[in-house]
Amino acid sequence: MPSNALIQTLSLSRRIRQRIDFEQAFRAQRFTNKWYIIYVRKNEYDCSRLGLVISKKTMAKAVTRNFAKRLVREVFRCNFSAEQSLDVVVRARRQIGQENSAEGRLALAQLLLAVQT
Repeated sequence: MPSNALIQTLSLSRRIRQRIDFEQAFRAQRFTNKWYIIYVRKNEYDCSRLGLVISKKTMAKAVTRNFAKRLVREVFRCNFSAEQSLDVVVRARRQIGQENSAEGRLALAQLLLAVQT
């Protein structure tokens, strides 16, 4: 990798990692389309956080699951305001690969926009 490459990531403080946080989000408001189910709830932190649920049943290969996780994190980081103090859990409903990533990216961006309004 070139030394001047800029790698942008979603910081650990903006990720949901505890089981209890996931469970609480699953009982909250949800938005859905054919690609994703998004659960949204208010949190007590000063930033919005993202949780991911991408199962082996939905995407059998680890390479595909990891690609989908990177895609979701990138769309969230670019399209969702950090100041909203929301927990957002994204559950993938169908396989997202290189060939259909543009459609999956657009579907997620639309759902995140609906969440913010």
